[in-house]
Formats: sequence, structure tokens, C-alpha cells
Amino acid sequence: MNKRIKKAAGAIIGGLFLLGASPAYAISASTDGAAAWTDNCNRTKCGVDYVFVWVKDRKADGHPVKAEYEKKLTGDVDVLWEKRGNGNENVSKDIELGVAAIKACEYINNWPDDCSGWSRS
Repeated sequence: MNKRIKKAAGAIIGGLFLLGASPAYAISASTDGAAAWTDNCNRTKCGVDYVFVWVKDRKADGHPVKAEYEKKLTGDVDVLWEKRGNGNENVSKDIELGVAAIKACEYINNWPDDCSGWSRS
């Protein structure tokens, strides 16, 4: 096989590989007391494409924190809470449709929540 054919074959195979790969990106948002982020798991690593949502309490103030996230395709907004206090984090179950946007919030009883803006993919 000559060099041109080998290069062409390599380019075609590489292009097909890239078409089948899922995007490897994460979304994150934070406030002074809360952090929220996504972590992708693709078919190669996990056997299926899905996303985890994480939330972490970053401040010892007695306020629970939450991640609000918008699911891709449906636009539904779900909430993931962390209520155990500073330094603790919580992770969602897998979200097969993916996450389009996320924000981090500190829940403050009888006051508006202290939330970041929406961070989008």
C-alpha cells in the first residue's frame, strides 16, 4: 500500500472515530458558599453517555446548598441538595439526556437564595 492510500485511510478512520465520540466538557458555577459542576461519562469510559451533577457546601454557615440544573432536550429543571454542612458534597444519579445549564445556590431560610447565574454548555 502506498503512502497516499495509508494517509487517506488513516484520515477516514480518524474522522469516523471523532464522529462517534461524545463531547468531553463540563459546566460549573459557584457562589461564596456553594459550588456546582457536571462531570461527563462517555460510552468508552462507562458504556453509555451520561452526566453526573455535583454540589458542594464551601462555607461553615449552617446554610444548605443546592445545584439547580436544566436537562438538555426537555428543559426540565431539577435540584440536587447538600444539607450535611461545610466540606460535604453530593452527586446525582446519571442523567442520560445531558445538562444544558447549571447554577449553584446557598439556601437562606426566609430570604432569597444566594445563587450564581446560570452557566451554560
